[in-house]
Amino acid sequence: MIADAIEKIDDEMVNLDEKRVPALPIVNYLTEQLEGDEKLAELVNQEHKTLEKCFEFVYEQAKKHLNNSNGWIDDNEVYLMAIDYYLADDAELERQKAIEAAENEEKRKVQAEENRIRSEERAAAAQAEKAQKAVAKKQVEGQMSLLDLAG
Repeated sequence: MIADAIEKIDDEMVNLDEKRVPALPIVNYLTEQLEGDEKLAELVNQEHKTLEKCFEFVYEQAKKHLNNSNGWIDDNEVYLMAIDYYLADDAELERQKAIEAAENEEKRKVQAEENRIRSEERAAAAQAEKAQKAVAKKQVEGQMSLLDLAG
């Protein structure tokens, strides 16, 4: 079972082109941890658990850890995030993703409404300014100059 888990990780790594997380060090760490750990091997061998999903999980956890800003995370902490992926209940992970997606959608809707209101306010302000200029222009056109009086 351990050999199968190591082979699965190696096979999945060949097909991945991961640039967001330190893929090779994570794979090396996982491989080391698999040596002699039947329980971890059993988790890794689950069909629905993939290295690609593991890297996505690590990436998302790192973003949360850093509050979506740049920063540094200790290597061991990143490796533990990878282990956490294999230990995590997939139903709970999907529930968390659904909650985050709903929150993001709500934020997007609020932002879109705020943008719409600002756009309408700008358009109304531009229309009012245009109307003021038209009134001012009519007043200037209707006025008589000193030359008109002298003429």
